[in-house]
Amino acid sequence: MIHAQTHSRAPAGGRRRPVAALMMVLLSGALLAGCSDSPEQMLDSAREYLAKDDLQAASIQLKNALQQNGSLAEARFLLGEVYLRQDDVPAAVKELQRAEELGVPSERVAPLLADALVRSAEFDRVIQKYAELRLADPAAQGRVSAALGTAYLAKAQLDRARQTFESATAAAPDDLDARLGLARVKFFANDLDGAERELAPVLEKHPNKAEAYVLQAQIMLARDQADRAVEALTAAVRSQPDSASYRYDLVTLLLRQNKAEEAKAQIEEMRRIAPDAPATHYLTALIAHREGRDAEARDAVRLALRGAPDFLPAHMLAGSVMYRLGDHAQAQLSLNKVLERVPRHLQARQLLAMSLLQSAQAARALETLKPLIDAEPQDARSLMVIGQALLANGEFEAAADYFSRASSQAPDSAGARMRLGMARMVGGDSAQGLADLEAATNLDGTGIQADAALVLAHLRGRNYDKALAAADKMLERHPGNAEAHNLKGGVHMARRDIAAARESFETALKLRPDMLSALVNLVRIDVGDGKPEAALGRFESFLATNPGHVDATLAFAEFKSASGAPAGEVRALLDRAVTAAPGALGPKLALVRHLLRQGEARPALSLAQEAAAAHSADPGALGALGSAQLAAGEHQQAISTFGRLAALLPRSPVPLIDLAAAQAAAKDLSGAEQSLRRAIGLQPANGLAHERLQALLVEQQRLDDALALAREMQGKPALAQAGFAAEGDIQARRENWAAAVAAFQRAAAVTPNAEVQVRLYGALLRAGRADEADRMAADWIRAQPRDTMMRTLVAQRAIAQNRLQDARRLYEEALAVNPDDAMVLNNLAWVEGELKEPGALARAERALALAPDHPAILDTLGTLQIAGGDSEKGLKNLRRAVELAPDLGPLRLNLARAYLKLERKADAREQLDILLGKVPAGTPVHREATELRAAL
Repeated sequence: MIHAQTHSRAPAGGRRRPVAALMMVLLSGALLAGCSDSPEQMLDSAREYLAKDDLQAASIQLKNALQQNGSLAEARFLLGEVYLRQDDVPAAVKELQRAEELGVPSERVAPLLADALVRSAEFDRVIQKYAELRLADPAAQGRVSAALGTAYLAKAQLDRARQTFESATAAAPDDLDARLGLARVKFFANDLDGAERELAPVLEKHPNKAEAYVLQAQIMLARDQADRAVEALTAAVRSQPDSASYRYDLVTLLLRQNKAEEAKAQIEEMRRIAPDAPATHYLTALIAHREGRDAEARDAVRLALRGAPDFLPAHMLAGSVMYRLGDHAQAQLSLNKVLERVPRHLQARQLLAMSLLQSAQAARALETLKPLIDAEPQDARSLMVIGQALLANGEFEAAADYFSRASSQAPDSAGARMRLGMARMVGGDSAQGLADLEAATNLDGTGIQADAALVLAHLRGRNYDKALAAADKMLERHPGNAEAHNLKGGVHMARRDIAAARESFETALKLRPDMLSALVNLVRIDVGDGKPEAALGRFESFLATNPGHVDATLAFAEFKSASGAPAGEVRALLDRAVTAAPGALGPKLALVRHLLRQGEARPALSLAQEAAAAHSADPGALGALGSAQLAAGEHQQAISTFGRLAALLPRSPVPLIDLAAAQAAAKDLSGAEQSLRRAIGLQPANGLAHERLQALLVEQQRLDDALALAREMQGKPALAQAGFAAEGDIQARRENWAAAVAAFQRAAAVTPNAEVQVRLYGALLRAGRADEADRMAADWIRAQPRDTMMRTLVAQRAIAQNRLQDARRLYEEALAVNPDDAMVLNNLAWVEGELKEPGALARAERALALAPDHPAILDTLGTLQIAGGDSEKGLKNLRRAVELAPDLGPLRLNLARAYLKLERKADAREQLDILLGKVPAGTPVHREATELRAAL
């Protein structure tokens, strides 16, 4: 048994002999055991201590009583009250609930339990439990109503909160809690004067009410009167000196005002009154971190999180501390926990991206920043971090663009001077801009950020010699910096000095064998040199040296996919990345994307659901889940998921565009239109949103609305070309060819564009202006030696006019630009087959190897095989083509011709009968099939 107090007094005589002393101790123990208090007596003793405000002694007596009789309802109730007054809210809730179960009347327990539940943030439970409760005691009812009003207030239901608090003050006019609640309602409704009027009588009648001073501090802060807010919080602390929570509020405000010494004094008091409180450990860590004592900060923040594992500020602080200590694995763990709960936490996302960059995970850093990129941030810090991520990924021009937008007004900051210099250079003041950048290089004594910005500024201005000189100067300052060598490689690439670029990238990779961006740059050079095997070897060597490098594994998978490697090889690499980092989101999302590309919607959905369950608030996980649901035909679920994502990223148009796609798939065209218009409202120059809305309007035959949208786009410089092209498409749909030509010509005048030129070519032909179309196409082909679109279109016209040699030349030119274009190979094979060229069959076989099971290629190959006498293989391929595309009339017609050539008339008749039942009368295919059928 524990006693509240122990009194001992020295005996009056001299020192007792040891044996006598032992006997006295044993005798005293026997007497105490025989005279122990009953639970009821201990309960009375606890009441006496409560009357004296001796909460600790009362708590000991109540615990003693409950040790002997755990069903003593009054002891449970009083212990719950003690816990509540000691700010141990979880323990208070537990004891008060037990008291309620043991029969303590609602008039007594409900006011305290309602208050405890509110302080536990269980607002829904308070509303459910007490919204309909009516107590006979007006004072008790007033306290319950005050708690209920606070719950409504926390749920942002201001009208219901106001009604509840007004009801509480009517029931108990002297209830200061209700009056204080009413003041809070007015404060949150931005009625600061009204809040002060309600607060005044509370402070007048109860000058020691700490909560009233806290609200007064909030009002002062809203009025930008920080000194008066400090005075109010100081009064709250003075009224309840043993409350750690009020001191926490005071310390955080003092730190915001850079009053570190005053804050430290308050933290010392917190250590005295609540040495093990998570808030105490957190503030201790915060001060240590601010003063650069990060090892101490790490130990303190760990103690804070041990006591309060869900305290997000402590996770944020832990992320910052671990980042500074270089423990990026732990930093990323803490920062991810913040983002799981608060996905819009800007600083957590920025710091996580920086941590990923520091740990050589550039691709994952860029993936982390995608929600910021989609939202088009304007703050300099976000733009700088995005720029650094792009730079680390080797995207030099995009990095330069973001650096150039990241301007600031802090002239003594190296980063700010650098950003200001970039802004001035972009604005045309290159001399002053370069001066700022030079100054930034001196201010920035350790990193290469300012040096890199200077290099990128010259690159952006296409001053390649100056960029190279700046890169050399950067390397003089940082000779062993891999990023500097990587950037110099980028300068050489811009100068088209491929050999020098390769040398710089290889040096960067030697300095940092785990530097993925240098590897990727070397791979790009290998691919550009037509050496895909060398690129493949680089990836394999890199992964042999860095076997657990998840981003490299993902990049290798992307390389293989782009190179046309079998899907199984790509899948194996992605599976390896998932296994290497089972808790990481990036590999799972990459695998989901791969599965969706392969048409494996169900496996993709299963994996996306797993990823979203583990990262329920991550935009990437939700986006992948929505895409998988859409692909799997679960349209309503996709709508729900994209709706959640849109709420999560309210400034980004991307989720709304995806939401519109899901709504359109579910035939909710009105909803899809609304979502797209909301996306345009967020980002008026978003081309994809306009394109999707155009398509939606055209699909509904609302051509006047589509034309209005196109003309609206024409007034926006970034969308002008697309707007004129859209008008041309609408006029073409109406067969108004003169207007279509005019619109396409205006689109072409904005910027040279192959797609627009191709549409103009077609419109000119349909308008009866063939000579003009041919001249325009010839001029374009001469001016654009690498354009394949116009060449293939003109080649098709040449085939229609039986100018097979012209078609052959155009296809060969297109093939020289892209040797692995399967459809160009197929079309050239067909032309060469018609010209009886011996290489036609080999070309068709290569086309099929590049695009297996493509119906048109199977048809070409089959026809050539029949012509060459290999009827078995030819028929097999022709039948396979028809099987894959049964509604394509020309394929079935070619199969019928083959049967006729092989004198298999019954088979030919069967195919022609099927064809005539499918193809509309009057079409060329129908006419030819009719003639062949008649001949049988």
